[in-house]
Amino acid sequence: ILVVGGPGSGKGALSERLVKECGVVHLSSGQLLRDEVAQGTELGKNVEEIMRSGGLVSSAIMVTLMQKRMKDHPGKRILLDGFPRSQENARDLVTLCGKPELALHLACDDTVLLERIMKRGESGERPDDNFQTGIKRIRNYHKYHNLTLDFLREEHVPIVLLDCSMNKDGVWAQL
Repeated sequence: ILVVGGPGSGKGALSERLVKECGVVHLSSGQLLRDEVAQGTELGKNVEEIMRSGGLVSSAIMVTLMQKRMKDHPGKRILLDGFPRSQENARDLVTLCGKPELALHLACDDTVLLERIMKRGESGERPDDNFQTGIKRIRNYHKYHNLTLDFLREEHVPIVLLDCSMNKDGVWAQL
């Protein structure tokens, strides 16, 4: 199951609740990359600057990392949080892992996204979150988002639209 939406849309929060309520496995593309950076792996060293500047990590790296982690959970339903981020990611995912069962699309205004990004950065939750990277992440999201959704529609992946401008309980109630 794909959980897609802009930076700060609440993908992680919704995924955490789905883990608790439904017993699924949650794989966050961003967290997997942050873990690689924290562990000082070769991959982490290669992607650290890309992430710090708000850029997108290559599709080949992301799909390989996600596929590797998905193999750790055979027979389990998996939430891919923040992935795919581009049409290329989506195409590679379908080719290597098969068609997703469902996509949950969290949508809201960019102002709300930026406020949430800034709040995470100020709290220390995500020290790489600041105004400049937030703007760049939102721009990247808009650059690729519609193409990604179009590809998922072409693949006949059901897409559930959720208004994430409300609080966590409101998003859960919609779902």
